[in-house]
Amino acid sequence: MERTGAIRRRPRDVPAIGFLDLSGFAALTETQGDEAAVGLTVQLSELVRSTTAQHGGRPVKFLGDGVMCHFPKPQEAVLAALEMVEAAPSAGLPAARVGLHAGPVICRDSDYFGRTVNIASRLAAYAGPDQVLVTEDLRAMTRSAGVRFEPLGAVTLKGIAAPLLLNEARFA
Repeated sequence: MERTGAIRRRPRDVPAIGFLDLSGFAALTETQGDEAAVGLTVQLSELVRSTTAQHGGRPVKFLGDGVMCHFPKPQEAVLAALEMVEAAPSAGLPAARVGLHAGPVICRDSDYFGRTVNIASRLAAYAGPDQVLVTEDLRAMTRSAGVRFEPLGAVTLKGIAAPLLLNEARFA
């Protein structure tokens, strides 16, 4: 019936993948020691689990000083990322940075794979402290009155074939 046009399915949101990374974590471990680093990862876990849950997302895997998250709705990914970056210092964490991209992913063994994941990871590595970077594709899917986007132009990221249009997300 869909093919004939008799009924139409509501378009589904594509998921968003985000990577959050703490800036200067390795240097902090060198100066404050391993016990302090473990304490920070516990604080990071609490912040991420709480914030992602409030926005319908979940942490997929923790990577020491970072985390990969999955969100069914790209708009919620942006809000969660902004909240986590803003809350990191008051949670006793170093400045955080986040890269977000939305698109198809392959789920296997509770993990996600594919180009969307690779782009989000590269964006997080490219971002500066206290920065949330999103692709133009994700920005186009976001309709939140409380968020504004600053266009950053096209950027070439390691391992990604074509330059991507990037935006910095900020609370309005």
